[in-house]
Amino acid sequence: MRIKNFARMVLLCGTSMVAATTAAHAQNSTTANSGNTSASAGTDQDIVVIGSQIQGAKINDVLPVTVLDEQAIENTGASSGDELFRAIPQAGTVAFNEQNSSTQNNVRGDVGSINLRDLGTGNTLLLINGRRMVLHPGFQTELLVPVVSADTNEIAPGSVRRLEILRDGASAIYGADAVAGVVNTVLKGNRKGGFIDGDYRASGGTSLYNASISGGYGFDFADGRANLTVYGGYFHENGLPTSGRPYSADDNRLPLVIGTDFQDDASFNNRNTFGPFGQFDIQGTSPATRTPIGDDDFFLQPSTFTGCRLSFGNGICAAPGTTPTANVRYNTIFGNSLISEKNRYNASALLSYKLSDTIEAYFEGSYYRSENRRNIDASAILSAVPVGIARTAFWNPFGPTGSPNRLPGTTIAATGVDVIMERYRFVDVGNRDVSVNKDSYRLVGGLRGSLGAWEFDTGFVYSEAKTSDIERNRVSLTLMQRQINLTTAAAYNPFNGGCLNDPGQGDCTPNPQSSIDPFRISVFRNGGTSLALADFKISRDDLFVLPGGNLGVAGGVEWRRETFFDDRDSRLDGTITFTDSVTGVFNGSDVAGTSESPDTNGRREVYSGFAELFVPLVGRDMNIPLVEQLNLQLAGRLEHFTDINATAAVPRVAASWTVIPGITFRGAWSRGFRAPNLVQVNDEGTTRSNTRDDFVVCQAQVDKRTLSSLGACPGAGVISFRSGSQNLKPENSQSINLGVVLEPGFVPGLTLTADYWRVKQKGLVGTFGDDNAIALDLVRRLNGSTNPNVIRAAPTAEDIALFTGTRLMPAGAIIRVLDPYLNLDSRVSMGWDFGMFYKVPDFGAGKFKLNLNAARLKSFVQSAGPNGQELLDAIASGVLPLDVSVGGLGQLLEADGRPKWRLTSSINWEKGPVEVGLFGQYTGNVFDTSVVRDILVVSDNPNANFFPVQDQFIVNLSIAYEIKNNTLLNGTRIRFAINNLFGEDPPLADEDYGFYSDLFTARGRVFHVELRKNF
Repeated sequence: MRIKNFARMVLLCGTSMVAATTAAHAQNSTTANSGNTSASAGTDQDIVVIGSQIQGAKINDVLPVTVLDEQAIENTGASSGDELFRAIPQAGTVAFNEQNSSTQNNVRGDVGSINLRDLGTGNTLLLINGRRMVLHPGFQTELLVPVVSADTNEIAPGSVRRLEILRDGASAIYGADAVAGVVNTVLKGNRKGGFIDGDYRASGGTSLYNASISGGYGFDFADGRANLTVYGGYFHENGLPTSGRPYSADDNRLPLVIGTDFQDDASFNNRNTFGPFGQFDIQGTSPATRTPIGDDDFFLQPSTFTGCRLSFGNGICAAPGTTPTANVRYNTIFGNSLISEKNRYNASALLSYKLSDTIEAYFEGSYYRSENRRNIDASAILSAVPVGIARTAFWNPFGPTGSPNRLPGTTIAATGVDVIMERYRFVDVGNRDVSVNKDSYRLVGGLRGSLGAWEFDTGFVYSEAKTSDIERNRVSLTLMQRQINLTTAAAYNPFNGGCLNDPGQGDCTPNPQSSIDPFRISVFRNGGTSLALADFKISRDDLFVLPGGNLGVAGGVEWRRETFFDDRDSRLDGTITFTDSVTGVFNGSDVAGTSESPDTNGRREVYSGFAELFVPLVGRDMNIPLVEQLNLQLAGRLEHFTDINATAAVPRVAASWTVIPGITFRGAWSRGFRAPNLVQVNDEGTTRSNTRDDFVVCQAQVDKRTLSSLGACPGAGVISFRSGSQNLKPENSQSINLGVVLEPGFVPGLTLTADYWRVKQKGLVGTFGDDNAIALDLVRRLNGSTNPNVIRAAPTAEDIALFTGTRLMPAGAIIRVLDPYLNLDSRVSMGWDFGMFYKVPDFGAGKFKLNLNAARLKSFVQSAGPNGQELLDAIASGVLPLDVSVGGLGQLLEADGRPKWRLTSSINWEKGPVEVGLFGQYTGNVFDTSVVRDILVVSDNPNANFFPVQDQFIVNLSIAYEIKNNTLLNGTRIRFAINNLFGEDPPLADEDYGFYSDLFTARGRVFHVELRKNF
């Protein structure tokens, strides 16, 4: 932990202790009557409903639950659901975020996800008023597997009465997806009166701002038997370019690591080899030195750079090689957006109507729309999909004798030659302009009440979400190749370079617009999800009386239907394809820089039933020494999935033991499950192009001593084919939670908690990975067999010559790697949660409230499946050198996320019309495994040789004043706040925008003014 972060935490905690000490002293000095100030506790706003279906059961102490009330939510300074959920220490990394937008295959737009305990996106169940949220339509790969999540940005912080976080597996209570836990959002309902709220925020030192206006009104009618509450809101943010922050302004971040152990580490220069100065391969030359370049492979650069072999004129020359040198590489982040421009609209209505003294009808309706727009880098071709330039193309410098642009002095044959464009970025087409709009609505209707001594709740939910992702300034491969290969001056010229003074930014020699427009296209991706759910739940908290108290029971059934569709543009889904007119090579996608992705859709129905018991074994009245109370929760659930024809049965056992008043031990054991999501089951086959090492070919080169080691293996474009399967099984899990709750009588209002948790997951759905598959192909070829998932062409004469005299049989080039979704690895994670809550009644100097919520991740170990273990054994035995690594296995604590410590703390003071709040949020350090020390160190820490990403501690400060008088200003509240008081930047990392956007944000210090009027 850095010194300044430690100092700030000490300051905050010290202030807490001073406040606590002062409060306790003052409390001891008050009269005995002050004890009545706690009499109002236990209002409907304090009743926690998560974790049990037994209405009225006093089960809170049994469960590890964190609650954020309205004041705690306000302390976070959140303007969106994403910011609010990030303030939960157990929330884990946020994989769905607006910076993760470089490709249409990602979830893009104004979206946020949740990943409790980092057990994987999709393992946390999100509820609104106790019922499921619809999933966000988009999906993206996480550890090479498509994952889905509900969108936390659909939840407006101002509409939330409280958040309830069950920090334990709850599949037996709530069903699938509750492996890591459950987050329930309780909305504000039954309002009497109205409000209007205006909010303005500005980021210090930048042009970034956002503004919002919201309002609500509630009223009783039908002689007080009914209430209707409505809300509405609008939010706008203007966006921020990457140039607005030094860490995101340039892909070359070497200046930011000067003075560290990683100074001059090339990993921090992420300028791209695909730029306006292209790289090409001359065809049909034998030998290659027939050109003055001295190589059939060359790249363009300014003539002022060293290495020039052939002048192209206009200050541009050709240098030999397949990879442009560092000084000509492109800053892909130039002109991009760091924070998107966005609009949000939301409206909701909550209705309750008492049909009788015992039965109430209820309705919830909500609508949410988001509009998000941002710029990302200009389109480039894929290394696996080069483009042929015909010898007759107008701008071909090696065209036939007499062609208008044949370079003088070249020794190319008079008939000219074709050229292959292997690296090129269409900078003059412009940065890609991405708009993502989302519409979502939710309808809930039902009845609740009592039937005799039984409480019941039955309801129906229908919810839909749809997204439209439009990406402008894309390039059609077919139309682009046609434009390049024109024989007139209207042709597109890829040989004119970029900016001579600064090759890394912009294009100072753009093609005319008339040469660009014929191949510039827009590409769409539309998605949709729906959720239909019907349930019936019945419970009774006093089925009969035991010596320890009333036995509670609950049971119920649920039906739900989930659907999704993912509709890709016709140029992406295989409808319109690309066949190179020069080489004849086929590609399933006609969009430069994006692999083929077929349209996908799926649906499933789920039938489930559950039962739950609350058994008070020992009560206070039994007077058993050291057993004040002993309570037991028993639950079980049966759930059947129609699409994979699988049934899961899971139990849960939880207990609490109050030794003496103020000391309670609690524990729980449960099994859980997560069904494969609809994408994993229904994906008919997705093609991806990645740069991978062909270890088989490289091993032959090592054997022949033409390559120093496998670590020097040059990467090449490899096509991998990922596909789903209805044979996938649910992932299984087992959870253990053990904790203690302390409520010392000598400090009334103080609660301390500590909970140990451990989760073991088996049969995790994943792909083996194309890089691992190729490494396994080498292992098996060394033992006389092959990996059938690596499909190769027949060996050519050149291949046979290479493998002759080596330990390997001849192997051809990789055509594709089959990488289906399978139930593979297992994972064990464990940690601790700590909590402190201290609420002090008003003792004359104001009310104090102190909170601390800390999460300590102790271990996160992922174990290999059979194929992965085969690779690990080969490395351990020396069959494979240490140059070959198997990623994503072993101890993953602090590796690219998963910090050891995350915590939040707050202090609130209120006296009369004045409120003051202080909030702190700490995120521990992690290690960026993409940056490795040049000189390795020996350490017990598996991350010691990776780049350390520093920890961060931010502080929010707020002060509010509410006018309370008999004028028109009565009920007016003004609040001023500073989020990130000390202006902390996100810690530097070797990532797209210079930081881990799934852990940190780029907003910096934010000044915040809010004006609210209640009426």
